[in-house]
Amino acid sequence: MKKVFCFVFVVFFLIYAGTHFARADEASTTNIQSSVDETACGVTTSDLAAIKNIQNNTSLSYSTELQQELVARKDLLKKTITCAKMDAAQDQKNLGDTLVDQSFQGLENQWSDRLSGAISYYDLQLQKVDGAGISGTESIARDVLDWRENNYAPLSENILNFITWSDNQAIFTTAVSRLAQVNNLVSSPLFSENSDLQNDYEQAAVSLKAAQDQNNQAKSALSQSLPPDQSLLLIKQSLDSLSAAYQHFFDISSLVQSLLPY
Repeated sequence: MKKVFCFVFVVFFLIYAGTHFARADEASTTNIQSSVDETACGVTTSDLAAIKNIQNNTSLSYSTELQQELVARKDLLKKTITCAKMDAAQDQKNLGDTLVDQSFQGLENQWSDRLSGAISYYDLQLQKVDGAGISGTESIARDVLDWRENNYAPLSENILNFITWSDNQAIFTTAVSRLAQVNNLVSSPLFSENSDLQNDYEQAAVSLKAAQDQNNQAKSALSQSLPPDQSLLLIKQSLDSLSAAYQHFFDISSLVQSLLPY
């Protein structure tokens, strides 16, 4: 989330860092600058400070101040849009590197195409920067922010959720295998009459069933491209239920160890 937070703050700065911003209190300025990670895709606090320093330089004439501020604004805006473009390219690579469930193949292709469209959109905005004035840079920054929030952000979050879901499937496969092994153990003549073991096994089975149901619901939410917070919640719930199942596996293992003759 840091890359999104940094992007929003920098674009917000570009939109509202007019001459009025130079009169903002020092604490507010420091808060905005400190919100940018020094290593965040090439954008640094120095890039933000450059605009503020120009605005506060009383030795500059009005025209010189505007010229220098415009250069600094364009540099920061280009860096910010380039970072956003790199985000899209990285999302596309991560998506391509993910082992895709066959039922998601069509959706993956759609997502990849939309990411290509996002990269093209950022390229177009970059081309606009050179010919923009102060108000033009504000307009471009505002347009990019609105587009990112309404178009790219939901897409990126859904892709991240999908990658997380895909990575989790191996864990579910392992859990199903583990439950089968536990079933063989607690069904053996040595332990079949132990009520504590049977209860733990039943609870493990219930928790795993809940995890599988939530996992399937998450898959459905992703396949329908529902709002990303819905699929993310289901993914988290499935992992919580899976964690409960593994706790029962652990309890069974501990109890078996205590029951085995030395």
